[in-house]
Amino acid sequence: MSGLNPELPAVWRRLLRGRILPILIAGSAALIVAVRFVAPVPSGAVHSELAHLQTANEITGFALMIVALASAYLLLAPDIHDEFESLTAAGGSRPVTFAAGRVVAGAGGLLIATVALGVAIETLDVGGAYQREEAVHLLVLFANAVPVFILALLLTCLFGRGAGLIGAFFLLAIGADAAYQRGSFADHFIEPSGLFWGEQLFAWLAPRPLMDPLPGIALMDESVALQQFPVREGHAVWGADLIQVSGSADLVQYAVYLAALLVIFYVVCRWRATHARSRFRLVPSWLEARRPGRGED
Repeated sequence: MSGLNPELPAVWRRLLRGRILPILIAGSAALIVAVRFVAPVPSGAVHSELAHLQTANEITGFALMIVALASAYLLLAPDIHDEFESLTAAGGSRPVTFAAGRVVAGAGGLLIATVALGVAIETLDVGGAYQREEAVHLLVLFANAVPVFILALLLTCLFGRGAGLIGAFFLLAIGADAAYQRGSFADHFIEPSGLFWGEQLFAWLAPRPLMDPLPGIALMDESVALQQFPVREGHAVWGADLIQVSGSADLVQYAVYLAALLVIFYVVCRWRATHARSRFRLVPSWLEARRPGRGED
């Protein structure tokens, strides 16, 4: 932990550079407040509460994804510009402290963003029936944003700023479409093909989000309030398949994926350190002593 003491303050200041993230978080909180008083909702205390929470959670989820990707960019952009000189002997950073400092700083920024937006949501929902479920959902949103941040960090460190962010967006899109295709296949809406199985295999590279009951409860309540059928009827009980909750297997898969990202990111940092040390070689002391003018009074 002592090795992180000089690393964390330096990388933490990068998150505040240009005040991009504070402005994004403040703007998202203001949007949540504005939508609360402007957006139309169904009548009824429970219907209106769930509709408000669903809208606020959509804003929060989107904001956390942007914070995750922007944090990866801000934390590594100076290192890429300096060709990872901080990983040389003169820079003073070791691969483990380099990787850990940026992961801790980015995860801390995501936690602050989640707490700030959560305070805004819970304050507007004081006395609501779903405050505890909302707190759990905010925790799940934070947990889902952390792998996205580390994935963007890994790809940015490996391929550069532009390719890293585009690659993270691409994998997220593949993962989302693969999840939709799995649901359609489970409800017998589509027939599997070679492309289907290829996409499912490739989707293992993307994060698989955890699920809590609140989104499904809100969707079913919206269907009841609007007197509509749910988005997916399925072949089970009417609308019951909308309420999906992650089980122990999903939690294990999440933990394994997160651990794999951390290990690969550390390996990439070691590779960057080796490459940087081969580019930035220090002048040997015996050669420094033989330079003209040294030792002459």
